[in-house]
Amino acid sequence: MCYFYIGRKGAVTVSFRVTILDVLASDEKKKKFTLLLSGGELHPSGGGQPGDSGVLWAENFRFRIDDTEKRDGGVAVSGKAEKGSPAAGMEVEGEADLERHRLLSRMHTGEHILSRALEKAHPGLRVFKVAVNSAETSVYLTWDGDLGWDMLFEAEKEGNRIVSQNLPVETVMLSKKEAEHLPGIKGNWDRIADETIRVVRIPGYDTIACSGSHASSTGEVGNLFITAFRGTAPDWEFKFSVDGVALRQEYSEAARRLVRGIGCRLPQLGQVVVGLQEENGALKKLLERASQYVSLPAEDSSAGWLPVSAAVLPGFSRELAAPAARKWSDANPGRVLLLLMPEPEKKEGSFLIYGGKEVPVDFSAFLKESPSLRARGGGRNDWLNGLSPVMEAEPWLDALKTFAEKRRP
Repeated sequence: MCYFYIGRKGAVTVSFRVTILDVLASDEKKKKFTLLLSGGELHPSGGGQPGDSGVLWAENFRFRIDDTEKRDGGVAVSGKAEKGSPAAGMEVEGEADLERHRLLSRMHTGEHILSRALEKAHPGLRVFKVAVNSAETSVYLTWDGDLGWDMLFEAEKEGNRIVSQNLPVETVMLSKKEAEHLPGIKGNWDRIADETIRVVRIPGYDTIACSGSHASSTGEVGNLFITAFRGTAPDWEFKFSVDGVALRQEYSEAARRLVRGIGCRLPQLGQVVVGLQEENGALKKLLERASQYVSLPAEDSSAGWLPVSAAVLPGFSRELAAPAARKWSDANPGRVLLLLMPEPEKKEGSFLIYGGKEVPVDFSAFLKESPSLRARGGGRNDWLNGLSPVMEAEPWLDALKTFAEKRRP
């Protein structure tokens, strides 16, 4: 039995009654289980799309569904028991999160539209994998040429044209043999084991074998907006959203602020950013060369049995300090270097700790075990960096002493 209703917050859900046929996996301590259900209005994962989420309940039992997948004899749901524990033979009621299901369906149809736009415009380009998600969907493709923004913008424009036409999206079940003979159909046939398969078709535009869920028309997809891409030929990935109206407003506001701040016209923005990146790269190289001539005025001290050299350098650049600290550490393998770099008119300054290669202490847990420093950062077993409001050497030396005493060789 299945029925739709409007929830307390206006979210549409779909409800059903099912039997728990088996408990396939269990972790009683974490209350995580995988259950085999007799049915239910839950769409399983497939076609790069995660399965439905939702909730199951009965008297003294409540179970949060995180994912759904197809299994022999029914559907399997994975999640966490919020009340009670499941058992085979238990009759339960359930709700699928229809709002999430619809969003994933819109995303998946949007992926079909964009992928087809790219494949039609660039023969030889092939989409081989997708990862549908509710916020952004990733599309993985092979293309021997250079993937760039101009190419993606054209696909986005074509995709939104198809959305605006509000074309029907048809889903039919066919035998594998029938599907293979459909004109223009795409499918990863070597990965399809079922004899009956789902075919998703946008008449006159795209036909593909796909086990994911989809919108009923292209107009339901929303406004397509490509957010990012990366890779090198022939392996590429791009990401997109179906919330293009809001994202275009957000990007427009950010671009206007940036243009105003830099002081250039919008058509020049890309060129200016490239120039700034090149200038930044040149400055980094200059800093690396300059660091060879930097002598750190560290004073020898100690933290209990641990030999430490410390320096407080107001306004000193961390980018300049790091290579100089490495050089200093190589020259003093038996000592620990502590650098504190307060920044005027800021509540926090930078810190840097380097342990020479002969220092028998792993510093990776130092920040966690020294809460009085209120430091945040990270590093490795022999160095740490980050920010802290404590910019006097004495508290750091005391903390190092306490830390080192627990690790005396």
